[in-house]
Amino acid sequence: MTKIQSNPLSRKIRSYIEKLPIRQFLGVNLASLAFAVAIVAPQTNAVWSTWEVTREVPMVTIPYGPTESETRWPLTTFGISQNFRVAHPGLDLTTSFGSPVYPITAGTVEWTSSLSFGYGNHVFIKNTNDLQSLYAHLSKILVKPGDAVTKTTEIGLVGSTGWATGNHVHLEVYQNGVPVNPEDLLPEITQ
Repeated sequence: MTKIQSNPLSRKIRSYIEKLPIRQFLGVNLASLAFAVAIVAPQTNAVWSTWEVTREVPMVTIPYGPTESETRWPLTTFGISQNFRVAHPGLDLTTSFGSPVYPITAGTVEWTSSLSFGYGNHVFIKNTNDLQSLYAHLSKILVKPGDAVTKTTEIGLVGSTGWATGNHVHLEVYQNGVPVNPEDLLPEITQ
């Protein structure tokens, strides 16, 4: 039987790692992950934001009455804190905690989910055969899968659940399964 010779440096590293208690080994990896999430990820977002054309939208109030369009904004008063782009396939709409959230148009609730990470409390609605919408970071979900909703149905309340940095609704819209800029389908904001 032939003994395979390994690299001396590899033997040293393997020997060191094998002697480490598992908690210490995992602790180093978890600390690295925490560093990446806290330091590296925000830096990456800063780079992305310099590549996009940004605009600030002050808080606006959208009136809804007899002349309303086929779609609507999910909030009646809001500001836009983050625009649609490749690395952020939706809009972040800021407003007060607990404000009601409405679907952009009528449909059926496909699913809801409550997570302590990512989208947090969120609702996914099938609006038409080719149009779906997602509403994330809700403080409370007010609908359940299978519910039929209209543009005036309260589907949830604004919050900051999951990976959110403040009170807002993250709105994603999909046409034929592809994310599209919600602003292309929603009524124009007039000041």
